[in-house]
Amino acid sequence: MTERRQGGLAGIGATQGALLGYIRRKGSASRVELADYCSITPAAVSMMTRNLLERGIIEEGARRQEGRGAPHIDLTLKKTVGYALGAHANRYSVMLTLLNFGGEIVGELQMRGSYDAFSDVQRALQDGSEELLTKNAINRSQLIGAAIAMPTRFRKEAMSLDLAEEVISWAGPDLSAMLREALRCPVIIENDANAAAMGELTLGNADGHENFAYLYLSEGIGGGIIIKNELYRGYLGNAGEIGALRGRSTSRPSFEDLAAWCVEHVGEKPSGRAPEVWTDYLLRNSAVFEAWLERAGPEVARLAFAVSAVLAPTAIFVGGTLPRIVRQRLAEWLDYERSDPFDGAKVIQPKIQLPDVVATDPVAFGAAAMILHGVGEVR
Repeated sequence: MTERRQGGLAGIGATQGALLGYIRRKGSASRVELADYCSITPAAVSMMTRNLLERGIIEEGARRQEGRGAPHIDLTLKKTVGYALGAHANRYSVMLTLLNFGGEIVGELQMRGSYDAFSDVQRALQDGSEELLTKNAINRSQLIGAAIAMPTRFRKEAMSLDLAEEVISWAGPDLSAMLREALRCPVIIENDANAAAMGELTLGNADGHENFAYLYLSEGIGGGIIIKNELYRGYLGNAGEIGALRGRSTSRPSFEDLAAWCVEHVGEKPSGRAPEVWTDYLLRNSAVFEAWLERAGPEVARLAFAVSAVLAPTAIFVGGTLPRIVRQRLAEWLDYERSDPFDGAKVIQPKIQLPDVVATDPVAFGAAAMILHGVGEVR
């Protein structure tokens, strides 16, 4: 579902949308830069930017003199044109991120707890969004739209979700309708790994990788695939199900597996999934943590190696809800020469890195970024 409130952004075409995305990522850009980026003529850029200026969507900024000729005028986005709401919902928390039109974080809200029923998620989204908007003096009518990221795949039937096992209790006839009722704006539902990957593509990815994989380590294992600066969705939007390459009966580099391991070897574990609590716990139980890494490391190496063999990405980002310290240590296993996951088999080594996006919850951030990225998409 790609419904979005049009408002003052109605009629923006795909090329204009690409121009806006480039300016958002760079902060500002001249018409010359935009023409080069979109491979269109300066005259076409002038016509498009004139329209955007007249509509108050972009603004002219500083003039830059570069060599001979007329100075370049930097174009920037008018950040108050509209706002995007992103949410990351799972069994342990509902996280919200509000972005302005420039892609800057206006506000974030963490709501940790137990979300066994989708009605609890709906209530948290309704109350949390109201709190965020009120705190920042933003009217709900200014929302371009909202994207809700959750652990799900998509079925062939319209509006049908194939929810992950940990949130199967959320199943209902039309979750989208419940979300629209709670948020009172256009809503899309997205897979959590795809949202994280899109957040990295649009407003992270400092090295500018055009082709990368996003390994998403959470309760389960997922992934997002970026090819030529676009999210590759696959059939029904289900590309990137990296965890399906490993049976659930085997050890897995997932939060669920780590928690079970800790209960077995320590006798207790933290409640919930707060990363700072888990980081402290793992540092206090370092021997158990190290033993789990020796068990999970080879598995994450095999998964990443398979992705590298099939897609040959220039980079693999290791993200997800696992605490940063865990992902840092698992990322070390993605040096294939060291880990040798398939007995001497060789692939081109991608760059391994943690996400560049700086946000309390990169998935909620990515969900909001998807709304901004979608402005100008062909519908």
